[in-house]
Amino acid sequence: MDTNMIIGLCVGSLQGVIILILRDIKATQDTMWRRLNNHYHEVSCDNDDCNHLKTGNVILPQGSV
Repeated sequence: MDTNMIIGLCVGSLQGVIILILRDIKATQDTMWRRLNNHYHEVSCDNDDCNHLKTGNVILPQGSV
């Protein structure tokens, strides 16, 4: 076997492992965002600063915005 061929096989194998790791990370992130986007809290605060929050899927009381 040629040295370049061995190096090519090693690099190809490492690329495959990296792709599998990145795919797993992406799936984990997708699961996390799905859970976050399906989790709501009702905000009840009389403070004006609270009434102007616009963070993700927080549900503000009606008439506060």
